[in-house]
Amino acid sequence: MDLIFDMTTTASNRNPKRTLKRLWLLTLIGIVAIAAVACGSDDDAKSVAEVAAGGSNVEVGTAPDVTGETFTHGDFSLDQHEGKPVLINFWFPSCPPCRAEMPDLQAAYEKYGDDVAFIGVQQLGLDSAANGQAFLRELGVVYPNMPDLKSTVQFEYEVFSFPSTIFLDKNHNIARTWTGIISEEQLGEQLDALLAG
Repeated sequence: MDLIFDMTTTASNRNPKRTLKRLWLLTLIGIVAIAAVACGSDDDAKSVAEVAAGGSNVEVGTAPDVTGETFTHGDFSLDQHEGKPVLINFWFPSCPPCRAEMPDLQAAYEKYGDDVAFIGVQQLGLDSAANGQAFLRELGVVYPNMPDLKSTVQFEYEVFSFPSTIFLDKNHNIARTWTGIISEEQLGEQLDALLAG
């Protein structure tokens, strides 16, 4: 056993550039794997008619509560928005698809914000709450957003891919879960269907 250890140690000491390249390659593979898991796609998309009828790729039922202190809008709770559909968007600043969809979410908020409650939920870990606030300011996002302390909301909604958007109907049942980037047009279709339902 000592002989194997000595041979490995000696080999890595002889070629530190090779060892460094291997570490760099392993790090790069790890980053790509994390990005692939973190930024998903919506392969099981439902039609607008199915959304209006309460169709979803998750079991329909009363949504878990979302409570917390937002960055700039005070406390948020689903109870504050009784009788109103809700859009919940899960994101984090260093996720490129999250950054790409934020302007479309802001545009949808400007159009539907009186009729639909919006809440963004920042996943913490790779980025801090301060990073989240700076990110929102940079992109001009003004709808309510909050850091998900202890990942409570994320785990309640079983969100493990970012970005993800969950649509709740006016009774706060889960009507739809959208995994991956969502465009302004797709947001409009989903929100129109919820408001019509």
